[in-house]
Amino acid sequence: MPAYAGPFAGLTRRNLNQYLHRQLRRGGGTRPALLILQHDGARAVLKDFQAGSWFLRALVGPWLIRREAHVYQALAGAPGVPRLIGLLDRHALLVEHIEGRNCAQYADGELPREFFDRLLAVVRGIHARGVVHCDIKNRSNIVVADGGHPYIVDFASALTREGPLAPLRRLAFERFRTDDLRAVVKAKLLGGQLWSEPDADFAFRRDPFERMIRAVRDAARWTFKLFAGGRPRRG
Repeated sequence: MPAYAGPFAGLTRRNLNQYLHRQLRRGGGTRPALLILQHDGARAVLKDFQAGSWFLRALVGPWLIRREAHVYQALAGAPGVPRLIGLLDRHALLVEHIEGRNCAQYADGELPREFFDRLLAVVRGIHARGVVHCDIKNRSNIVVADGGHPYIVDFASALTREGPLAPLRRLAFERFRTDDLRAVVKAKLLGGQLWSEPDADFAFRRDPFERMIRAVRDAARWTFKLFAGGRPRRG
């Protein structure tokens, strides 16, 4: 684990159970384990591919961990983004835990309009750092923290604008930037807030390019689950 002067500085794979507060999700197949760790009053979330299939553990998991860590580094200090604490090892990533409920756990109309205005500002700030999230449509990735402040979590699907194949990445960035913004509008509509008819059209419109991207994504997900030993499913 990189040098870290906080409460998790002594964390290792060997003493992990001493820090365990509770398990959010058991790992296995294509899914990483999600654990909440606690020490000296601080909490963090550990995403761990160690318990995954051999394919995931040996090949894909370490790449996914490095990739997500790179995204968090690009977003360091951005409002509404959990702080990267470090890598436990090549299989596991540790980030700040955000106390609160996710957006999907709120009843329609329970969240005020102002929350979604702040959420839009957070998403635009992420984009300004050259990152698109690509999965804000999953409302469980939007956390309502203390004071009603929005946080975006789980950057496993995120894409950076700069990197290898830069021209293609920049083209994809613009495409997915629109999708992120559309997801914010859709979250507001599904949250019971009334928007104008153009907003509704923007949130739910699916152009041919997006349908093609979704088909490629679903095919890649299906193939990945087959190789990694999971159960392929659509969605």
